[in-house]
Amino acid sequence: MQIAPAIIDDFKTDRKDISPPLPAYLRLVPIGLYLSIFMALVLNSLFLLQYGKASREKEYQATHNVQMQAELTKIKNDRAALEIEAKKATDVINWVESARPLQPLVVDIARTLEPDATIVDLRIDRSADSDGQLKFSLRLNCDTIAQLEQTLSALERQQFRAISPTQTVSKGEVDYKATLVWQDASRGEAPPEEVEK
Repeated sequence: MQIAPAIIDDFKTDRKDISPPLPAYLRLVPIGLYLSIFMALVLNSLFLLQYGKASREKEYQATHNVQMQAELTKIKNDRAALEIEAKKATDVINWVESARPLQPLVVDIARTLEPDATIVDLRIDRSADSDGQLKFSLRLNCDTIAQLEQTLSALERQQFRAISPTQTVSKGEVDYKATLVWQDASRGEAPPEEVEK
Protein backbone atom coordinates (compact mmCIF):
# COMPACT_ATOMS: atom_id res chain seq x y z
CA MET A 1 0.00 0.00 0.00
CA GLN A 2 1.33 3.32 -0.97
CA ILE A 3 0.77 6.62 0.70
CA ALA A 4 0.35 9.61 -1.47
CA PRO A 5 3.11 12.15 -1.06
CA ALA A 6 0.65 14.92 -0.37
CA ILE A 7 -0.52 13.19 2.77
CA ILE A 8 2.97 12.85 4.29
CA ASP A 9 4.07 15.85 6.19
CA ASP A 10 7.84 16.27 6.39
CA PHE A 11 8.59 17.50 9.84
CA LYS A 12 12.23 18.13 9.03
CA THR A 13 12.97 21.73 8.47
CA ASP A 14 15.82 22.99 6.34
CA ARG A 15 18.84 23.83 8.43
CA LYS A 16 22.09 25.44 7.57
CA ASP A 17 25.32 23.45 7.86
CA ILE A 18 26.83 23.61 11.32
CA SER A 19 30.45 23.62 10.06
CA PRO A 20 31.87 24.72 6.76
CA PRO A 21 32.85 22.02 4.24
CA LEU A 22 36.37 20.55 4.42
CA PRO A 23 39.02 22.22 2.29
CA ALA A 24 39.85 20.62 -1.08
CA TYR A 25 43.42 19.58 -0.16
CA LEU A 26 42.10 17.19 2.51
CA ARG A 27 40.83 15.04 -0.31
CA LEU A 28 44.45 13.91 -0.61
CA VAL A 29 44.23 12.13 2.77
CA PRO A 30 42.46 9.02 1.44
CA ILE A 31 44.75 9.00 -1.57
CA GLY A 32 47.75 9.11 0.78
CA LEU A 33 46.24 6.31 2.84
CA TYR A 34 45.81 4.11 -0.22
CA LEU A 35 49.29 4.99 -1.44
CA SER A 36 50.79 4.17 1.97
CA ILE A 37 48.99 0.81 2.03
CA PHE A 38 50.29 0.09 -1.49
CA MET A 39 53.84 1.12 -0.55
CA ALA A 40 53.66 -1.00 2.62
CA LEU A 41 52.71 -4.01 0.48
CA VAL A 42 55.53 -3.28 -1.97
CA LEU A 43 58.06 -2.80 0.82
CA ASN A 44 56.90 -5.98 2.58
CA SER A 45 57.32 -7.86 -0.68
CA LEU A 46 60.84 -6.46 -1.08
CA PHE A 47 61.66 -7.29 2.52
CA LEU A 48 60.41 -10.85 2.04
CA LEU A 49 62.50 -11.21 -1.11
CA GLN A 50 65.59 -9.87 0.66
CA TYR A 51 64.92 -12.11 3.68
CA GLY A 52 64.72 -15.16 1.41
CA LYS A 53 67.92 -14.11 -0.33
CA ALA A 54 69.68 -13.55 3.01
CA SER A 55 68.48 -16.95 4.26
CA ARG A 56 69.85 -18.65 1.15
CA GLU A 57 73.12 -16.73 1.53
CA LYS A 58 73.34 -17.76 5.19
CA GLU A 59 72.81 -21.43 4.30
CA TYR A 60 75.42 -21.15 1.56
CA GLN A 61 77.91 -19.57 3.96
CA ALA A 62 77.22 -22.28 6.55
CA THR A 63 77.88 -25.07 4.04
CA HIS A 64 80.90 -23.16 2.71
CA ASN A 65 82.28 -22.81 6.24
CA VAL A 66 81.81 -26.55 6.82
CA GLN A 67 83.69 -27.27 3.58
CA MET A 68 86.47 -24.85 4.53
CA GLN A 69 86.77 -26.41 7.98
CA ALA A 70 87.00 -29.87 6.40
CA GLU A 71 89.70 -28.65 4.01
CA LEU A 72 91.56 -26.95 6.88
CA THR A 73 91.43 -30.14 8.92
CA LYS A 74 92.73 -32.11 5.93
CA ILE A 75 95.56 -29.61 5.42
CA LYS A 76 96.46 -29.76 9.12
CA ASN A 77 96.52 -33.56 8.98
CA ASP A 78 98.69 -33.47 5.85
CA ARG A 79 101.04 -31.00 7.52
CA ALA A 80 101.27 -33.16 10.63
CA ALA A 81 102.06 -36.17 8.44
CA LEU A 82 104.74 -34.16 6.61
CA GLU A 83 106.25 -33.02 9.91
CA ILE A 84 106.37 -36.64 11.07
CA GLU A 85 108.10 -37.62 7.81
CA ALA A 86 110.53 -34.70 8.17
CA LYS A 87 111.34 -35.77 11.73
CA LYS A 88 111.92 -39.33 10.54
CA ALA A 89 114.22 -38.02 7.80
CA THR A 90 116.08 -35.87 10.33
CA ASP A 91 116.45 -38.87 12.62
CA VAL A 92 117.86 -40.91 9.73
CA ILE A 93 120.33 -38.11 8.89
CA ASN A 94 121.39 -37.86 12.53
CA TRP A 95 121.77 -41.61 12.72
CA VAL A 96 123.88 -41.70 9.55
CA GLU A 97 126.08 -38.89 10.83
CA SER A 98 126.43 -40.50 14.23
CA ALA A 99 127.18 -43.90 12.72
CA ARG A 100 130.41 -42.66 11.19
CA PRO A 101 133.16 -45.21 11.73
CA LEU A 102 135.19 -44.33 14.80
CA GLN A 103 138.11 -46.60 13.99
CA PRO A 104 140.05 -43.85 12.10
CA LEU A 105 139.61 -41.58 15.12
CA VAL A 106 140.94 -44.19 17.55
CA VAL A 107 143.86 -45.05 15.25
CA ASP A 108 144.74 -41.36 14.86
CA ILE A 109 144.65 -40.91 18.65
CA ALA A 110 146.91 -43.96 19.13
CA ARG A 111 149.40 -42.63 16.55
CA THR A 112 149.81 -39.36 18.42
CA LEU A 113 151.17 -41.09 21.52
CA GLU A 114 154.79 -40.50 22.44
CA PRO A 115 156.88 -43.53 23.44
CA ASP A 116 156.71 -42.60 27.13
CA ALA A 117 152.90 -42.07 27.13
CA THR A 118 150.17 -44.69 27.44
CA ILE A 119 146.42 -44.71 27.28
CA VAL A 120 144.99 -45.79 30.62
CA ASP A 121 141.33 -45.45 29.59
CA LEU A 122 139.58 -44.42 26.37
CA ARG A 123 135.79 -44.30 26.14
CA ILE A 124 133.68 -43.11 23.23
CA ASP A 125 129.94 -43.38 23.88
CA ARG A 126 127.08 -42.17 21.77
CA SER A 127 124.99 -39.49 23.48
CA ALA A 128 121.49 -40.59 24.43
CA ASP A 129 120.21 -37.03 23.96
CA SER A 130 121.58 -36.42 20.47
CA ASP A 131 122.73 -38.95 17.90
CA GLY A 132 125.27 -36.56 16.44
CA GLN A 133 127.26 -36.22 19.67
CA LEU A 134 129.85 -38.49 21.27
CA LYS A 135 130.80 -38.61 24.94
CA PHE A 136 134.60 -38.72 24.89
CA SER A 137 136.67 -39.68 27.92
CA LEU A 138 140.44 -40.16 27.83
CA ARG A 139 142.93 -40.86 30.61
CA LEU A 140 146.59 -40.65 29.65
CA ASN A 141 149.63 -41.70 31.64
CA CYS A 142 152.18 -39.07 30.64
CA ASP A 143 154.52 -36.51 32.14
CA THR A 144 153.50 -33.41 30.14
CA ILE A 145 150.31 -31.81 28.95
CA ALA A 146 151.78 -31.61 25.43
CA GLN A 147 150.66 -35.19 24.81
CA LEU A 148 147.05 -34.14 25.36
CA GLU A 149 147.49 -31.27 22.89
CA GLN A 150 148.69 -33.72 20.22
CA THR A 151 145.69 -35.96 20.88
CA LEU A 152 143.31 -33.01 20.59
CA SER A 153 144.89 -32.06 17.27
CA ALA A 154 144.11 -35.62 16.08
CA LEU A 155 140.48 -34.97 16.97
CA GLU A 156 140.53 -31.79 14.90
CA ARG A 157 142.06 -33.62 11.94
CA GLN A 158 139.16 -36.07 12.04
CA GLN A 159 136.80 -33.05 11.94
CA PHE A 160 135.54 -33.41 15.51
CA ARG A 161 135.00 -30.39 17.71
CA ALA A 162 135.10 -30.63 21.50
CA ILE A 163 132.27 -29.06 23.47
CA SER A 164 132.50 -28.38 27.23
CA PRO A 165 135.94 -29.94 27.72
CA THR A 166 137.27 -30.62 31.21
CA GLN A 167 140.76 -31.81 32.08
CA THR A 168 142.48 -32.70 35.31
CA VAL A 169 146.14 -33.48 35.89
CA SER A 170 147.23 -35.53 38.89
CA LYS A 171 150.20 -37.84 39.63
CA GLY A 172 151.40 -38.14 36.05
CA GLU A 173 147.91 -38.79 34.66
CA VAL A 174 145.83 -36.50 32.50
CA ASP A 175 142.06 -37.03 32.59
CA TYR A 176 140.15 -35.37 29.73
CA LYS A 177 136.39 -35.40 29.11
CA ALA A 178 134.38 -33.64 26.43
CA THR A 179 131.43 -33.96 24.08
CA LEU A 180 132.51 -34.41 20.47
CA VAL A 181 130.51 -33.13 17.52
CA TRP A 182 131.50 -34.02 13.99
CA GLN A 183 131.87 -31.02 11.66
CA ASP A 184 130.50 -31.76 8.19
CA ALA A 185 132.63 -29.99 5.58
CA SER A 186 129.76 -30.03 3.08
CA ARG A 187 127.80 -27.69 5.36
CA GLY A 188 130.20 -24.81 4.94
CA GLU A 189 132.87 -25.62 7.53
CA ALA A 190 136.09 -26.64 5.90
CA PRO A 191 138.24 -29.26 7.63
CA PRO A 192 141.42 -28.00 9.30
CA GLU A 193 143.71 -29.43 6.54
CA GLU A 194 141.92 -27.38 3.85
CA VAL A 195 142.09 -24.23 5.95
CA GLU A 196 145.87 -24.54 6.26
CA LYS A 197 146.28 -24.99 2.48
